[in-house]
Amino acid sequence: MARRVFFWVHKWLGLITGLVVLIVSLTGCINVFSDELKELFYHDRLYVEPGANRQFKNFSVLRNQAQKALGPKVKISRCEIYPAKGRTWIFRASLTDKKGIGYWNFNKYYYRVYVDPYNGKVVYVEDTRNEFFQLVLSLHRNLLLGDTVGGMVTGISALCFFVLLLSGLILWFPRKWKAKALKRGLILKRGVSGKRLNYDLHNIAGFYILIPALLICITGLVFAFDWADQSVQYIANGGKASEKRAIPLSTPNKTYNPETADSAIALLLHIHPQADVFSIRFREKNTDPLDVQVRLAKNRTHLFQWYYFDRNNGKLLMKYGDQDVKGGEKFRSLNYDLHTGAFAGIPTKLLALFVSLICAAMPVTGFFIWYNRGGLKSKKRSNVPAVSIKVLRNL
Repeated sequence: MARRVFFWVHKWLGLITGLVVLIVSLTGCINVFSDELKELFYHDRLYVEPGANRQFKNFSVLRNQAQKALGPKVKISRCEIYPAKGRTWIFRASLTDKKGIGYWNFNKYYYRVYVDPYNGKVVYVEDTRNEFFQLVLSLHRNLLLGDTVGGMVTGISALCFFVLLLSGLILWFPRKWKAKALKRGLILKRGVSGKRLNYDLHNIAGFYILIPALLICITGLVFAFDWADQSVQYIANGGKASEKRAIPLSTPNKTYNPETADSAIALLLHIHPQADVFSIRFREKNTDPLDVQVRLAKNRTHLFQWYYFDRNNGKLLMKYGDQDVKGGEKFRSLNYDLHTGAFAGIPTKLLALFVSLICAAMPVTGFFIWYNRGGLKSKKRSNVPAVSIKVLRNL
């Protein structure tokens, strides 16, 4: 009886959420290697010729150049600084309407300005709202519907997929623990019909990807729901509520002092010349400090040092790094890299790509299992009397 209940839940949750799981999984495959693909396709806007003995211009000068390229109605809110020679610095300007339904209503504007850090020239102004990889990312996150509607749909679908993975494991277990039955659930059999091959692919592939698929699903739920984020941190803390790290306040000012920003960035370039990128956010409150996240390794967000400077005088208010976080905060800092497979570089990215492809195949093979068992077929009843059939056979 219990097995029948799990089968019913597995079937209908799969049918209801199958299309969303397919879209999220396929876009996830692209997102896994989006950084590498951008370097391939956007090389001209990402790289410049550094030349001999050329020095970076002051940060405030480069920011002003980017702001001029956008005009006064668009406000720069973030920046990525690359210490490596020959990389452009990227200034972002974005504005969202959290209640907006639909991608273009949710994103009021979004631009990236690529600036040559050696001469201050603007290399490229990108309308990021219409950029391919951003569209793929938004399709992955909220189906291009905005966070209010689309984020809820993808979040609920991820929760359903979590249940599908667990119920699928229960259905995978053989009714009788015999070697032949266990082998059937672990090894594809040759020379079987297409229907049987489809069933075995769904059953066996689902079993082998269970653990990494659960990890991708759970980390996706952390992004989608606050309760999932808090629950995971609660477990990682050993049954204790997670305390949010307090961010220090700066002395008030409506703007960031340009000289302060210049000196802070110059200091960090001296301390971390081998870092991958400095990520800077320009926040709205006049007491928010200048915060800079230094990502120490290429395409890995969990290896970092975070600095907070007073926006007026440049005093270092606080710093902490990946070695200082523990428990739930540690897991939260790992969440993005675990979700995308970036945790250990290319090997784990390839694993995430493979698992995402199998996850995309699950709703397809599951649909054909349902279809082959008569899901869409209506049993045609013959209207010809039995006597007439006998007569036809004797002709």
